[in-house]
Amino acid sequence: MKRVHIFDWHKEHAKKVEEFAGWEMPIWYSSIKEEHLAVRNGVGVFDVSHMGEIFFRGKDALKFLQYVTTNDISKPPAISGTYSLVLNERGAVKDETLVFNMGNDTYMMICDSDAFEKLYAWFTSIKGAIEQYTKLDLEIENKTYDMAMFSVQGPKARDLAMDLFGIDINQLWWFQAKEVELDGIKMLLSRSGYTGENGFEVYFEDANPYHPNPEKRGKPEKALYVWEKILKAGQKYGIKPAGLGARDTLRLEAGYTLYGNETKELQLLSTDIDEVTPLQANLEFAIFWDKEFIGKEALLKQKERGLPSKMVHFKMVDKGIPRAGYKVYADGKGIGEVTSGTLSPLLGIGIGIAFVKPEYAKPGIEIEIDIRGQKKKALTVAPPFYDPKKYGAFREE
Repeated sequence: MKRVHIFDWHKEHAKKVEEFAGWEMPIWYSSIKEEHLAVRNGVGVFDVSHMGEIFFRGKDALKFLQYVTTNDISKPPAISGTYSLVLNERGAVKDETLVFNMGNDTYMMICDSDAFEKLYAWFTSIKGAIEQYTKLDLEIENKTYDMAMFSVQGPKARDLAMDLFGIDINQLWWFQAKEVELDGIKMLLSRSGYTGENGFEVYFEDANPYHPNPEKRGKPEKALYVWEKILKAGQKYGIKPAGLGARDTLRLEAGYTLYGNETKELQLLSTDIDEVTPLQANLEFAIFWDKEFIGKEALLKQKERGLPSKMVHFKMVDKGIPRAGYKVYADGKGIGEVTSGTLSPLLGIGIGIAFVKPEYAKPGIEIEIDIRGQKKKALTVAPPFYDPKKYGAFREE
């Protein structure tokens, strides 16, 4: 299995370490609930170095990214990012990504831990196909194993960023980044996250003792120093190291999709439109229609034909915890399936995301979830599940 730079620290301090998407990762240190609530009410730090980083360099980098992703990568100035999707030819989501314009014809794509290898192969194959006819000024490099990435999330993340870097992250727009230093260690800091809360993420290169290339292995001195520095500086704010368990419950409370659950490509080769498309997953906001991109034709066809299913959020009315794969019913018939579900640590009720027939994919509809053979009442809602005036990145202070 793959391991992040400071895996040894996690192995020593985490109560549960398990495989996730081919990586051996910390699931929790104290408990999912404790870490979850620390982020909602104070601050937590996640090691997300398992996320992929692919670099694109050269005069043709922007044109290439405009073609292989759905959003308008040309808009944000350096240094800032764009949430964009990578689709296959038949419109399904290969991954959800964040593409940073680094300046000087250089772009860094952040992608999911279980998608970066297939994306790198996908991009290099497209580049190779194009170069049979036209030479590209483009270098594509997978630097996932070289990059450390830490995510600091919660209402106190702003104070911690000021203490560590002298930066008020609230003065940055979402996905804006800055080049910063921490005790001489150069890194990129972006206002971003996957919890629904305000926060920042840092990216920097360091030696990885578990690098697949033996020649690149070494002690992760920078990563360990930065991680422990964040924890020490955050003590006065009650900071907690948080694992992937809390990361999942936090993103679900915020209503965010997860690649492999809500977004995926099923490779349904017998059809001209694959699943799951961004139209089904409520991600049309990440599509810039005024350009050509891979998968656009399939999406236009789906717009004309109508959607076979659509994503909806729901909360349980009856007691019960929904899980992926549970069937959804309404009006006495099956209408879909749950793709993500959990017991909300903040609300104390079951919440989830499902794909259902389009006519049921709107707030305020009573549905039923088949939980271990019993149909439990639920209600479709608009995300986030929490009160955005009390919690989340734009809470009223």
